[in-house]
Amino acid sequence: MSFRPVLDNVSYLPGASNVGLVRGTDGRAVLIDSGVGQRSGRLLLQLLKDEHLQLTAILNTHSHGDHVGGNAFLVEQTGARVYAPVHDGIVLQYPAWGTMCTFAGAQPIRELSTPRFAPDPCPVDVTVTQGDLLVAGLCVRAVPLEGHTASHTGYIVDDVFFTGDALAGEAELNNAPISYAYSITQRLASLHRLRQFRCARYVLGHGPVEHDITALIARNIAGIELVLELIQTLLSHEGLDADRLLYTVCTHLGICIRNVREYYTLYPTLHAFISHLNNEGAIVSSIQDNRLLWRATEGR
Repeated sequence: MSFRPVLDNVSYLPGASNVGLVRGTDGRAVLIDSGVGQRSGRLLLQLLKDEHLQLTAILNTHSHGDHVGGNAFLVEQTGARVYAPVHDGIVLQYPAWGTMCTFAGAQPIRELSTPRFAPDPCPVDVTVTQGDLLVAGLCVRAVPLEGHTASHTGYIVDDVFFTGDALAGEAELNNAPISYAYSITQRLASLHRLRQFRCARYVLGHGPVEHDITALIARNIAGIELVLELIQTLLSHEGLDADRLLYTVCTHLGICIRNVREYYTLYPTLHAFISHLNNEGAIVSSIQDNRLLWRATEGR
């Protein structure tokens, strides 16, 4: 296994989650994300040593464990500085906040205490905001792409755009009709924002390198709009609580929830759809028989 070239000084390591590598000046290297768990960190460190590169920094797109799992090990071994957007940076330092939010604000069950949901904590040296960063002699442009998480951020370097999980690839779209989202409102805005950029290559969080993401953006937006329309249609017939709504949506889309971890990926995402529709005035809530029901607004 080795880094694959993308363009000029930019490479990436394909895997369950893609990891970017940018070669800076004087043998310094920058990683974009760090994969899943300590095992990923060990692999990355060895690959960097094989190429006689010194890790200087890790730029994180967001705080999910499949993208930051190698951080703690790499920082311990190399002293690399960690760059992360504000909300995600808090979760990097205190992963308990991430699992707690996933489990509706309560102490999470053991099944969620996995590297995917609860990576090892690591320090954050630089809080990333929109604009240019100077890292290892490189100019890196940080692009806010909120929605997958509250402060999800992409990075552009040497005409290569690392989009993280803001954009689902073809395989993900085919396998999962609903992609995890913190905010559907923000995710739609970020997908439209991506249309403003023209780069030579795009490295997604999952899947192959893309030359043109125009069609992918359209498919991502269409998939979200399909689910929004489905929820509105279902709630136009009767009021449903979130559990029943999730069951009905999954049934219509052919989704089979296989375990607790998958459930707690879909359940918060359903609430992101609910939040979007409610804030737009398309659905309203009511309490009946100790149940919180959602119903489509009359006339919509």
